[in-house]
Order: sequence, then C-alpha cells, then structure tokens
Amino acid sequence: MHEFSIACEIFEQVMATAKEHGATEVKHVTLQMGRLSHTNPEQLSFCFKVLSEESIAENADFIVEMIPPSLECECGYTGTVDEEKIRENCEFKSELLAYAAVMECPICGKPAQITGGRELIIKSIEIETEDQN
Repeated sequence: MHEFSIACEIFEQVMATAKEHGATEVKHVTLQMGRLSHTNPEQLSFCFKVLSEESIAENADFIVEMIPPSLECECGYTGTVDEEKIRENCEFKSELLAYAAVMECPICGKPAQITGGRELIIKSIEIETEDQN
C-alpha cells in the first residue's frame, strides 16, 4: 500500500510547515489529488489520521479535492476530461479504465495527450497559533 508512504511525506511536510509557523494545532489539511495518481483518497486519509495521532494534527480535517485529467491535442485543444462521459462509461469496473476510454479530443476526436491529473499537492494547511488562542 503506497498510500502509507505518501501519507508519511504529507504528514512530515504538514508538521514542518506547522512548526515553522509556530502552530499549536493543525485544523485542516487540503490536498489536491489527480484522478490518475493511482492513490486511494480514503486509504490516504486513514493513513494520515493514524500518523497524526498524539500530534498537533491529531484532530485535523483531511480534505481531498479530486482533479480531473487535463488533455492537450494537436488540433490546439487544451482542457479537462468531460466528467459526464466518465459517468456514461460506468460499465468499466475501474474508474481509471473509464478515464482511459474518454482520453480523446472533444473537438476533433483524435487521441489526446494527458498533461495533468497525476498531481498530489498540498493546497493548504490551516493552523492555530498561540496568538489566536
């Protein structure tokens, strides 16, 4: 389960940032996760909660914002995958297979190049400091 190692990295970064800013508590951690990152958001959240036990991040809300894949085509199109088409392709057992099935340009119909959707980015960390108490 690679989610644990990813959660370790996130936890270390959150704690380093919190320490750097004199935090007494970490309230919220918001992560942006690409749908093609091959990471399970529920498992990642669980791992983060386990790692944060008995720390200033123990009660932090761990929020994951999913980012759809972005595409680029030789015809000049740039944009994201149509989420409606993903829902239409629900016969696929895997969400990743459903995304792969619609990786075509919505303008010309040719296969498009994936340019995003694999991200794992800490978007924000909300902390409380002694000054705020």
